[in-house]
Amino acid sequence: MNLHQLYVFKVVVETGSFSKTASEVHIAQSAISYHIKMLEAEIGEPLLIRSRAHVSLTEKGKVLWKHVEKIFVVVEEAKRELGVEIAPTELRFGSSVSTLTGQLPAFFKHLREVFPRLWFNLVVSPPPQIIDLLRLGKLDLGILSLPLDEGDIATISLFHEEEQLIVVGNRESLPAARREISCSELGGLPLILYSQCTTTRKILDSFFDDCSFSPTILLEVDREDTILSLVRGGLGATILPSSLLSSYERSPGLSFLKLHGAHLRREIGLAYIKYPHPSPLLETAIRLCREHFHN
Repeated sequence: MNLHQLYVFKVVVETGSFSKTASEVHIAQSAISYHIKMLEAEIGEPLLIRSRAHVSLTEKGKVLWKHVEKIFVVVEEAKRELGVEIAPTELRFGSSVSTLTGQLPAFFKHLREVFPRLWFNLVVSPPPQIIDLLRLGKLDLGILSLPLDEGDIATISLFHEEEQLIVVGNRESLPAARREISCSELGGLPLILYSQCTTTRKILDSFFDDCSFSPTILLEVDREDTILSLVRGGLGATILPSSLLSSYERSPGLSFLKLHGAHLRREIGLAYIKYPHPSPLLETAIRLCREHFHN
């Protein structure tokens, strides 16, 4: 257990409500449930009795509550004596857009000028995982491809980008001494592609439909490093945005060909759980994202 989990437990007991706690501590109600479940899993017994009208303590919950009261009395005493916050503020930030990697340091530096004791927790994951982490309260803010059709998640558009799609295969599977390949030339070539829930895959499927082409899909994988490892092993070829491939261009045994007429056009934006009253940190982070992130 950690101080944040105990604080969530404290507020739930004081308010008697998961929804009121979510509003007070500025995280999603699903995250409140997650923290309580983690505490209960560690202790091995239920801590709260949940009803529609109110939340009350179990016998084990009452034992924990006695200690939590003492813990936070000591914390407040320490704050008063030291004149500072005991724990620095934390921003848990997720990104699925590799083209923004170079812009992150300036953004973090600017935000730390506003919140000097800020800690950063950066997660790089595909959009579905970022959405799940937002809902679990493990991320505060994410950058990913839009649009999203998620009722509990707010989005803000940042910019649009376009990049070439590249066919990657081993030297035996792709034509030698070529810079470009057409859709029809992919016929019969086993493909290892992103899963259908990703924006890149949806755009690629639309391109295949426009070309009246039915690809031979061997595997669907969410991580480009895993995809390229499988391609290098000779299992098939893949199609990825050019921005993801700069660090692999000198990889022995791989060939890179432009897919004729295929470009990834997407809207990039912010995603965060809809809160009645966003925290000052989240509001500032959103404002600075709009200043710093662009194509």
